Amino acid sequence: MENSKINHFMNSIKRIFSSKQTQFTLYMAMVLWLAVVTQMVVNRVFREDFQITEAFVNTDMEEMKSSLEIVAEYSGEFLSETDKKNMIHQIADSVGLTLDKDISIRKEGSRSEYAYTKQAKYAETEIKVISMEQKYEEAIRMKHYIIVRMSILQSIQSIEGYKNKLLDVLGQLGVDQKQITMRFDGTYDGTRTSEEKKRIAELLVNELHGEIALDYEEGDLYTVYAYTGLINEYIVSLGSKVNIQVAITYDEGNDKTIVTLATPILNESW
Repeated sequence: MENSKINHFMNSIKRIFSSKQTQFTLYMAMVLWLAVVTQMVVNRVFREDFQITEAFVNTDMEEMKSSLEIVAEYSGEFLSETDKKNMIHQIADSVGLTLDKDISIRKEGSRSEYAYTKQAKYAETEIKVISMEQKYEEAIRMKHYIIVRMSILQSIQSIEGYKNKLLDVLGQLGVDQKQITMRFDGTYDGTRTSEEKKRIAELLVNELHGEIALDYEEGDLYTVYAYTGLINEYIVSLGSKVNIQVAITYDEGNDKTIVTLATPILNESW
């Protein structure tokens, strides 16, 4: 019975992350569903400014990268073209990003996307405001979503500061629901055995004072789902709280073991 539950959970996870062509509406439904079921459960025994980066830095990996994705729903119904552009400018200003080119605009039927992307040597930032019609009870309403993605190489500790600045400005802009995903990637030279992968994952979970809810291995990929009271968001599956995912795999071409830590879970294909 327990094995069937685990298989069901694994298959559900794989279905969510198996296709990069998933419709945007389904993607939004997933991330905002996570935001709805998220509970603000903070373990007050620990300091509030705890940084998840500490756990990753303590592993002494190479080629570290941190990433942040925030998906937010704007509380209002009407946004003009000027409003959307001003939103992008305001978000960019909050993280010290200078817009050095025009904001791109794509329209298809009732759906529109205003976007700005900037790639530098050690950082990449993407800001989008997406609008679309959605059925609400018996009426059709225009919904607006703000998506911010940031990736930073080397100086991964700074991602926490950017997250706080973005949350402040999004609060000023007026957002209802938001889903925050943080991700940290690092590498080790060469391959690692199954036991070594398990020890790496356990080290990360222990650094976060967490407990493993589920782990599985498939080929070169070893994945752990865990829960910690240090992080104030979680999802519930099969009666277990989950807000940490560790994925460890091997890149044969570069002879590197890649370690990924995400909270609450990865939002992309693995």
